[in-house]
Amino acid sequence: MVHRVISLKYRPQSFNELTGQEHIVRSLMGAINSGSIGHAYLFAGPKGVGKTTTARIFAKSLNCINGPTVNPCQECPSCKEITGSRSIDVVEIDGASNRGIDEIRELRESIKYAPLHGRYKIYIIDEVHMLTNEAFNALLKTLEEPPPRVIFILATTNPSKVPATILSRCQRFIFKRLSINEISRRLKEIAQKEGIEITDRALYYLALRADGSIRDGESILEQLSSFVEGRITEEHVFKLIGFLGIDFYLDLINKIIKNDLAGMIILLNKGIEEGVDVIEIYKGLVGYLRKMLLARIGIDSELIEVTPEEVNLLKSINLEEARLVNLIEICLRYEDVIKRSINARIALELLFAQMVINQAGISKHKVTNENQDIFESQKVLTLKEQLCMDLNKRSPKLSAILRQTEVNVNGNEIEIIVNNDFQNKELTNNKNLLLELLNKITGQDVNLQFRLVEPKKKPSSIADTIIKMFDGEEVE
Repeated sequence: MVHRVISLKYRPQSFNELTGQEHIVRSLMGAINSGSIGHAYLFAGPKGVGKTTTARIFAKSLNCINGPTVNPCQECPSCKEITGSRSIDVVEIDGASNRGIDEIRELRESIKYAPLHGRYKIYIIDEVHMLTNEAFNALLKTLEEPPPRVIFILATTNPSKVPATILSRCQRFIFKRLSINEISRRLKEIAQKEGIEITDRALYYLALRADGSIRDGESILEQLSSFVEGRITEEHVFKLIGFLGIDFYLDLINKIIKNDLAGMIILLNKGIEEGVDVIEIYKGLVGYLRKMLLARIGIDSELIEVTPEEVNLLKSINLEEARLVNLIEICLRYEDVIKRSINARIALELLFAQMVINQAGISKHKVTNENQDIFESQKVLTLKEQLCMDLNKRSPKLSAILRQTEVNVNGNEIEIIVNNDFQNKELTNNKNLLLELLNKITGQDVNLQFRLVEPKKKPSSIADTIIKMFDGEEVE
């Protein structure tokens, strides 16, 4: 017997089997019962939440021998053909690989023919946002004046890339990201049917790792069932999919509070040795800082996507809300750097160092006089680095020029020391942009000045130096 993967074996075949999209189900069932069937629908939402599955069920309901009906019989030739992806009247098109104008022209030719078996000829175009502009233009006229008995269902994970002219001709349905509880319940049902023994904590972390996608959760469950003999626990989930639990991140946050940079880097190394990707550690840190902030302000545990026990753990961390907001802001500033870096590990270590330096800045009043110079140098470095990072998104050229300069800070007075006329001209011409970013970073109105300091000319060679010494000239 040929093995079928869980995501296909337990793919919903009727509206009552869909998970977590009740608002979509009610609307489509209402349209079927009232006979108000549109000619074009747009199903938009994250990956793995049931867009294509819902499109198939809708097609089955319309073309069932007993239909249109909200409860397709699953036994007639039309229902069986749609279930087996063999229906001539229900055509599924991958928009990513059939994105050109030629493919859309072929589609326009085929819709002229009436459905062979069912009531409707239904075209399901997946990832429709991948079509080219020319293909969208070719599709537009067909959507505007479709032949009778033809229905288009466009599915996309990125509706913002679909032209407004296409959107205006479709009934839009927004699929939501599934909650941890919804995914856990569905996976528990599948595990019971498959005879897979798994703990509730393992299901929780599996659903958390699925990140709102039921399909991802089903794939991980199947992988775990092959990997583990016997009962599946949360440790198996961590080991197999490179995932870290709340204990790791609470330990990391405690080290941030203590400004223990060495401990933070050692903990990072431990996570990497356990097979967790650096980007995942970064995402986990930002996620738990956010959860901690939401827990502190009294948001419900289900919305935060943690257990009530974890809410108490998050609240127990001695970290003020202002510092939490500050840490999240620093993390988000480094997001692009970490994702684009050739060595993401070094970038994450730099983020840890920035957190420690920033805490020193917050605690300025606690710094003794003998350490004041150290603090001021850290303050200048922090301001300049943050300015360069923010500027890099707007003008990489200007950011590169600024890195070659020196920045002095005295209250709200900021002075940039430039080394040549080119630097002075470029920075002066963009003074308004620099002021905008500096005001945002410092949270106050700053006074920005530029000072041109020509670098001292060095002797061109050792010979020149010796000659100047013998001639009695001062050597620079």
